[in-house]
Formats: sequence, structure tokens, C-alpha cells
Amino acid sequence: MEQTIHSIKRKNERRLKMKRSLIIITVIILVVGYFTGCGLNPVNSDKNAIEDILTSDTSWFTPDTHYGEESTSTSAMTAFDEVYLWYRTKNPDEPITREIHIDVIGDSAFATVTGYIPGILHIFASLSNDTVIIEKNFTDIWTRSAIFKKDTITSHHRGWRLYAISGVEITTDNNIIQIDSVRVTLPATGLDTLITDVTNLVKREDIIKVRPDDQANITIYTNQGDAFAFLHSHFWRWRFYADSITPGIYNRTWKTPHNLGHYRVGFDVLTNGTLTDDSIPYDANLWGLHYFVTAE
Repeated sequence: MEQTIHSIKRKNERRLKMKRSLIIITVIILVVGYFTGCGLNPVNSDKNAIEDILTSDTSWFTPDTHYGEESTSTSAMTAFDEVYLWYRTKNPDEPITREIHIDVIGDSAFATVTGYIPGILHIFASLSNDTVIIEKNFTDIWTRSAIFKKDTITSHHRGWRLYAISGVEITTDNNIIQIDSVRVTLPATGLDTLITDVTNLVKREDIIKVRPDDQANITIYTNQGDAFAFLHSHFWRWRFYADSITPGIYNRTWKTPHNLGHYRVGFDVLTNGTLTDDSIPYDANLWGLHYFVTAE
């Protein structure tokens, strides 16, 4: 009888030891898995934090300044007797898509965003004493790059902040028209800058700064001598005037905003046929830039 009891005890002890061993092994696996995951998660988490900045900070990363009905005066054009109004809207039947690529190297990250925005160009014009309404479908392709540094409080986007940013370039498939460069001068402050590549990265601290209500002289250089050129700011636009001597150059003066703050401006060129001929497809190129209005 005693031998039976001892035998049962030994079996129970072996079972307990096996359970303890299984528990220890499970804990080890979990701990190893946890630390292995920690070795991978920071990079993924950093990318997620940067992607959150790219998608949520619309003041820096959403090029929407030239969509929607805009306040503008009537413009006499060519093929139509007169164009009463034209504007672009996003196509409600097609989704906007974006591709985000992020490379994290230590405490720096390089990000590129490419977006595809289906839209509709609406033209209201007069032709042979009739009012005609023309719609042209298009897809804008826009690109922007940015550099982020990880050197701020970790509770805000894991410490990532915007360090440098490019302008935005918007084109269409197989577009012909191109902006070659944009020159901006402000006589009151002596600012004179020639932008030859809108995709160049600029440190945030070096972004153009202007004073309130200052007069800016702006020139757009393009590869088309009969284009239409416009400046966009918020939902307003101003038309440039073709240079009387040199084809492909468009000039105008423009007053900077009155209120201090961070702003965006778009320099937009369209082929002549885009606005004057219903048989010619939409063809445009836009350069978008950031600037600050400061009291300095």
C-alpha cells in the first residue's frame, strides 16, 4: 500500500515538474518574441508616425489650392467668343490615391509622396451667341518630398518633425506644357529669387519670407508662347500677362497677404487649347510653393 502511495506521489511530482518546465519554456518564448519584436517595431512605428504627419498635416502636404470654383473675372480668350467662367473640381466618382515612400536612417527620414487626383475642368463660354458648357476629365499627378528629423518630444509623432520640404509639382499624363522657372522679386525688401526646380528640398527655416501687403513681381518662364498662366492662392486666382517681346514669358504683380502666417501659392500654366478648344485634351503644369508672411 505504501509503495502505491509513493508511486502516485512520484508521478504527481513528475507532472508538476513537466508543467513548470512548460511554463518556463512558454515564458522564454514570449520574452524572446517580445524583444525580437521590439527590434523591428521602432522602424515600423517611426514610419507610421511620419506617415501620420504626411496624411494629417494638410497645411504642408495637401495640394488642393486650385480645385473648386474660384472667384475670377471674365477673360476674353480665342476659339470661344468669350469664356465666362472656368474652374476645376475633383471628380466625385473616382477616388484620390496616394503612394507614400519613407526611408528611415537613424534619426533622419526621407519621404516622397505621389498623388493621383481625378478631376473635371468646367468651361462656361459663349460661341455663336450660344452659351456652351464644356467638361474635360483629367488626372493630376503630384509629387512632393520631405526630410524629417527625430529630435523633439517623443509624445508628439514619436519625436519626428519636419526639417526640409520641396515644393509640389503637378502634371498630367503626356503633358506638353512645362514651367521652366519662376522668378519672384520684392523691391521693398530686396528679395530676388529664381526657382528652377520646384522639387528641390528647402530647409523649413529657409522657406521664403515676405512682409504683409508687399508688392511682388512674378515672372513665369514656360515652353509655350500662347499659354494661359495663373497664380492661385486659396480659392482665388490671378491671370498673368504674356510678355510683349519674348514668347513663353508671363508677368504680373501681386500683393502678399495682410495677415501673418504660413501660406501656399500655386503657379499654374495651361495650354491654349485646354481652355479654348473642346477637342483638345486637358494639359497643365503647376508649381506650388510654401512661404511665410512675417513682420521681420
